[in-house]
Amino acid sequence: IVPHHLAHAASTFFTSGFKEATILIADGQGENESTTIAHGKGNKISILKSFPIKDSLGYFYESINKYIGFHYLDSGKTMGLAPYGKANIAFHNIKATNSGYVVDLKRELQYDSLHLDEQEALIALWHEELKKYVKSPNKVKYIFDKDNGRIKAQFDISQSYKDLAASAQAALEKTLIHLVKVAIQMTGVKDVCLSGGVALNCVANGKLLKNTPINNLFIFPSANDAGVSAGAALYAAVLYDKTAKFIKISHPYFGPEYKNKEVKKILKSRKIHYTKPKNVCKTAAKLLAENKVIGWFQGKMEIGPRALGNRSILASPLIKSNWERVNIVKGRELWRPLSPAILDEHKEEYFENDVYSPFMLTALKVKNDKRTVVPAIVHVDGSSRPQTVSKNVNRKFWNLISHFHKLTGVPVILNTSFNGPGEPIVCSPQDALQTFNNSGLDYLVINDYLLSKG
Repeated sequence: IVPHHLAHAASTFFTSGFKEATILIADGQGENESTTIAHGKGNKISILKSFPIKDSLGYFYESINKYIGFHYLDSGKTMGLAPYGKANIAFHNIKATNSGYVVDLKRELQYDSLHLDEQEALIALWHEELKKYVKSPNKVKYIFDKDNGRIKAQFDISQSYKDLAASAQAALEKTLIHLVKVAIQMTGVKDVCLSGGVALNCVANGKLLKNTPINNLFIFPSANDAGVSAGAALYAAVLYDKTAKFIKISHPYFGPEYKNKEVKKILKSRKIHYTKPKNVCKTAAKLLAENKVIGWFQGKMEIGPRALGNRSILASPLIKSNWERVNIVKGRELWRPLSPAILDEHKEEYFENDVYSPFMLTALKVKNDKRTVVPAIVHVDGSSRPQTVSKNVNRKFWNLISHFHKLTGVPVILNTSFNGPGEPIVCSPQDALQTFNNSGLDYLVINDYLLSKG
């Protein structure tokens, strides 16, 4: 049995390419800890300090999600909502210390025998604390949209809940910045690896790059609990081979793949009309330039929660209304931000920090002169969460964006996950066809085949 946080640590350090690194794990909880500082060197990982469940940053943020009216696991919604509010709550009960931090909720955490862990009990304590700032939990209203036949969340969240989101995000960022500084002091190493669900907070990750002495930052693409199986296997590899060596992963494409022959068989069996363009990347780029919204299904599926060019919904970033339009296609709240995929060689032209970001896990500020060029992927605070696309990592996706660049002069496309509301990212051609038929997508590209509606 590999302990939970050790598996997280192995997943990120053994895939980072670093010979030595400071490791920070932050999530809801492992077995008896919620945050861990570790040191990785060679093929060894040493745990330096762990923080108890009562100090959980993951459960703190989940309590905010629920109080605003979202689901416990909707941390992305809270993060996206934060820029609409003001950080006017200090959360003084999250206290920085010389060796890390401590959370003081004035009440002792009691184990709830009805549940497998302390999540519900700790979130209940946080909700009692939150009543000091916002009187009661919110209930987000959902309405039936007759135009597209979907249930959608109505953005009727009052300012107090937006401010709560902004305050929680600020408190998380402040604590993580302090923790990274403390961790680097412990190890003396400025190459840093992150993992745990909290490491998916791309806004905080961007702040870490600006406000800590980090030299290089690496985050495993499946930083949440979906990645601990890989981490456990990597750690076990060392137990069986003391000389085991690891290399940096350059891509996240480890999932199922469907060849043209198999896709064609599925399409024919369903009597679905399709074409096979001479250059599908060029054809798709032309459709994007004509402001069509495309489902893009290629090669091996990505691991992790981000669509990274193999199971993506794509649109032009040049027209601001595509922000709302693509959210409608996906059945999401209309205010939620969408992300760009950019040719790696052009990233410094569009973003203030020239950061290699192949896994879309770091939010950066879009340069002022580019915000009106790609308005559909710029959030209200001027930030965006880019995926940098390299030719040698995903040639087909790179070719698509390159053709769009030739047509429009812009090396950026809007890229979001290929799924419907409340659904996982599509995996198989059958999944892609179902989502295509049940959504407002204009076209679907599966491998080299093009499908349209009407």
